[in-house]
Parts: sequence; structure tokens; C-alpha cells
Amino acid sequence: MPEERLLPVSNRLARLTWLLISGLLALALAASPARAADQAPLDLRYGVYWAGLQIATLKLKHEIAPAGYSAKLVVETVGLTERLVRYRARTLAAGEVAPDRSLLPTSFSSEYQTRKKARRSVVTFDPASGDVVDLAISKRGEPDRSKVPEELRKGVIDPLSAFLGIREHVAAMRPGVPYRAPVFDGRRRYDLEARVVGHDRATVAGREQPVLRVALIATFLAGADPDDLDEITSDAERVRFELLLSDDERLRPLQMRMLDSLLPATIELLQDCSGEAGCQLAAN
Repeated sequence: MPEERLLPVSNRLARLTWLLISGLLALALAASPARAADQAPLDLRYGVYWAGLQIATLKLKHEIAPAGYSAKLVVETVGLTERLVRYRARTLAAGEVAPDRSLLPTSFSSEYQTRKKARRSVVTFDPASGDVVDLAISKRGEPDRSKVPEELRKGVIDPLSAFLGIREHVAAMRPGVPYRAPVFDGRRRYDLEARVVGHDRATVAGREQPVLRVALIATFLAGADPDDLDEITSDAERVRFELLLSDDERLRPLQMRMLDSLLPATIELLQDCSGEAGCQLAAN
């Protein structure tokens, strides 16, 4: 591929990745039990597919205990995309667990780099109010300014903590009644909405199985650059996802698709490494 085409590929992968990460966190953390203290650690491996070809792998680890919680997500390109772009992304989140078992975020960081670009965001929250008390963002190693006004950084939560609330909503099984959360990831401010669609059957990892469909919508309020949405065909500044969870007591996260995209983008569970038996194929 010519050198001048590497940057557009890099840009598209970066945009698709942060959009897909938003959906994936909802997908994976939706499997968390409603009782925080009873949650077993998650260790999940996903494939990221763009126009039918795998372009990256995603690894998610999440642990929660009575005193606090943490989550880590790592993205790495594979195959030809790795040779051309060498994309790396890492997202970390941590917080406290309140007496009523609700999650109170304290810190969130997100960074990515390619052969030509690098960005990093670090957010510190007041766990009591949800207000942002410190924000540091950089671009190519140099300090950068946030495009999100301060008034929109109050009463917010990071993406990982926001998506944990989806599990309780899904477990309640209230079709048509949405779950909403105000999300700030350091660069963008958007509202996340999740809605249970219903029961169905779908082919995931080569096997047809019963699934629970969940619709997700991220509506941007501030911070999204025009080129952040240039892969989206919808008129509104929003991105739609479809989540598939296993239709059983585990609500196992199986697949997520980004809708309204010029090129189909999908994340699919490849392995679940959470149990004592080690990594198990998703088709098992």
C-alpha cells in the first residue's frame, strides 16, 4: 500500500477502535453480575473485524471487589494492518464500590499510538459527585486542550463504569425502557443509551444459538471532531450499536456490531479465559 494511504488507514482504525471500544465495554461488562461483591474476574479475548477481515485483537480484564474495581482493555492490530499501521491502544479505569454496591469512578486513562500518531487522556473524578477534578490530555507527546466545556464535565462517569449499569438493566428485562448514562472519556462527552430489544437466534463464532439483543446509541454532545464521524452514514451525531448476549443466566457477551457505518465493523468473542479451566473457545 502506498505510503500516502497509511495515514487514512490509521485514522479510520483509530476512529473505529474508540467507537467499537465503547460498544465492546458495554458488551463485555454487561456480563457482570448485579451484585458487585459476587462478581468473578473477567478475562475475555475478542476479534475486531472490518469489512469482513480481522484487523485487530482486543483483550479485556475486569475485576471487582467490595473495596474497589479495575478494568483494563488492550487493542493490537494483526496481519496486514499490523504491518502497515501498528496500532496499539490501552484503556484503564478504577474506582470505589459504595455501600449500596454502586460504582464510583476515581480515574480513567486512554491512550493509543500508531507509527505516526499518539494520543493520551487521563481523567480524575470526584467519586462523590462525578465531577472531573483533573484532566490531562496530550497529542504526539505535547499538551493538548479539551474541546469539552467545563459545565459538561460535571456529574459524569467514564465509559467502563457507565457500561456496568447495563447489566442490571438487562437483568431486569424491561423491553423498550432505556438505560442512560452521561459519559466523558477525556476527549468526548456523549450520552449512552441502552435498550433491551428482545429474544432471538443468531450465528456467532460459527454456531447458531439463542441470543438477547440489546440496542446501544451514543449521542455526541461535545468534543467529537468532524472526522470522528466521517465513517458514519447517519444524519445525526450519534452512533448505533447492536449487542448480542447469550440468552441464559450468564448473559455471556457474544458479539457487537457498529451500525450506520460505510464499512461493516464487528467485534466477536473468540475466547473466554475467565474460569479456572483456562481459555475456552466462544463456540463451546
